[in-house]
Amino acid sequence: MKSELPSNLALTQELEELRQKLSDTQQTLDAIREGTVDALVISGKLGEKIFTLVNADQPYRLLLEGMSEGALTMTVDGLILFCNQRFAKMVKSPLNSVVGGSVYNWIAPENHKILESFLKVELPENRRVELALLAQDGEQVPIHLSVNKLKLSGETEIYCLIATDLTEEKQLEEMVAAKQMALGALKASTELEASLEESIKSIANAVESRDEYTAGHMKRVGQLAPAIARELGLPEDAIHGIALAATIHDVGKISIPVEILTKPGKLSKVEFMLIQTHAEAGYDIVKNIKFPWPIAQMIFQHHERMDGSGYPQGLKGEEILLGARIIAVADVIEAMSTHRPYRFVLGIDAALDEIKQHRGTLYDENAVNACLRLFSEKRFSFA
Repeated sequence: MKSELPSNLALTQELEELRQKLSDTQQTLDAIREGTVDALVISGKLGEKIFTLVNADQPYRLLLEGMSEGALTMTVDGLILFCNQRFAKMVKSPLNSVVGGSVYNWIAPENHKILESFLKVELPENRRVELALLAQDGEQVPIHLSVNKLKLSGETEIYCLIATDLTEEKQLEEMVAAKQMALGALKASTELEASLEESIKSIANAVESRDEYTAGHMKRVGQLAPAIARELGLPEDAIHGIALAATIHDVGKISIPVEILTKPGKLSKVEFMLIQTHAEAGYDIVKNIKFPWPIAQMIFQHHERMDGSGYPQGLKGEEILLGARIIAVADVIEAMSTHRPYRFVLGIDAALDEIKQHRGTLYDENAVNACLRLFSEKRFSFA
């Protein structure tokens, strides 16, 4: 019995020592989690080991804490042993909620496999990858992650992770991309506009080569109509569309025999009916061209009248596009103030009297008033 007493006492003392170590370990772990003690807890072959970061042989603690990037150390299994204030701020969480937990708690789920594979790559220095942190509030923070392996003692290894916040860089990239896209769209828009204007010129040239009166008339209406639109205060883009429509508003006359267009006498009823088809013919010519403005509709409607007495659809008032109403006024002014094969020139005064007399009945009142101001106050003249 006596021989057993020392053995039992030794066991009791050993057990007490183990309990004390366990208690110390637990206290240290609690202190780490609360952020009051800086230490590394390493799980190795011989069990759990504690390494304080303030030891002379572990001088990197102050370096990591003072970094402007997020920094943490962790075991090969992803247990976070230490993190600096910057990393805790990046994930919007207190230190004691980060230390002692898994690094994967703070990595966006879709990036888990990326990090896991990345950590398995056997490269000795400065491995880097781009992924996203998952903050406590669910926000994702884009980061550039740099990983290094450290050996503290013997075979014990830990990972040191440096996380650089890429939020501002990503925002800048998005701004640059948006600007480039806008510039690309502007370039495409400019190229499209140039292409459309070339189409307009080609159409006008085709008419001009056939009938100089019609071509000259369209050119001058193309000067007056946008001037009226500008006097009305319309946006420049809308004015541009009206100018293009006015420049080819009589393009449908290309389908009318030249003999009828240049006939020096009064037109017969049949000939006049044939002339009237030019509005619809013009619409058919350009309706499939993808303009950003309703060019085809303005051509179709430029002979409609406010009281419904026009052609070809007999539209009234607001049923007629504003651009078409403006072109109608410019059309009458130019036609009456210049020479035609079938009559002598009537003059600008007669043309202005015509739109005054039928202001609000045949012609849009606002367009007429704007046109009158152009000639009376701003001395408009055809180039």
